[in-house]
Amino acid sequence: MKEYRNIPFKKVETRELYLDIFLPEEKNPPLIMWIHGGGWKELNRTWNLAMPMLEKGYAVATVDYRYSDEGPFPTQMLDLKDALLFIKKHAGQYGYDGGKIAVSGDSAGGHLCTLLGVSAGNRDWETVEGDYSVQAVVDMCGPTELLLSFQGKEEQPNNGITELLGVPVTSKAALGRATLASPLTYINGGEPPFLILHGSEDPVVSPGHSRLLRNALEKAGVPVMMYLIPGAVHAFGGRLVSDIMGEFLDYFLKGIKTVETPVVQKCHQREIPYVKK
Repeated sequence: MKEYRNIPFKKVETRELYLDIFLPEEKNPPLIMWIHGGGWKELNRTWNLAMPMLEKGYAVATVDYRYSDEGPFPTQMLDLKDALLFIKKHAGQYGYDGGKIAVSGDSAGGHLCTLLGVSAGNRDWETVEGDYSVQAVVDMCGPTELLLSFQGKEEQPNNGITELLGVPVTSKAALGRATLASPLTYINGGEPPFLILHGSEDPVVSPGHSRLLRNALEKAGVPVMMYLIPGAVHAFGGRLVSDIMGEFLDYFLKGIKTVETPVVQKCHQREIPYVKK
């Protein structure tokens, strides 16, 4: 494995934003751009749940973005769009396939990666000449309809949604801003394939968010797979998760059909009776 750490990709008012790139042994692999969770204001890019995919032949890039207390939405999307362009531009330099990129993230990162996947072509967040398309999205327990997140929330200064939107969740302005920050707003049928993973026992973000996203993508004719991970809460990993991700990405990024069709043989036919010995 090769790794390149602390690569600067953007300078903002208060600091520099960095990304790390990890490469498997395979040559010119597809790349997963990982976006960390943490309520839009916690954790950092070393919180990387995509690292097991290195063993399955995928490069992984984990990226910074400004936290919600550094700037309200869409500050985060502006940073992630720039990170995506940097990753595409420097594919040859670091040794991965810039034409086969998936975006993934968990919790707040799941929300942001989903937005990144559905908003290609949104010129409010993009430059005219940039290619912001991705080839697949893997969303882990991300909130997808921020209006739902208002339910049961109190107007507190440290409320995660309040900080993300830049206004109290109970204000009139919050509804419009939440609509702009909700991935469901942008689905039009041109989205890449989606894999949605959610813990069946998630106490933080209801699996209902993922069901809404799945239903909207299906209605628009977008290939989408959704799995509730049995017993999982809000952050999860493990062999089941990496196997599901691997099969999904192998199919849509590598063109590998990993599912085998069983062959019916003569011994399976009903005319051959079971003989008790």
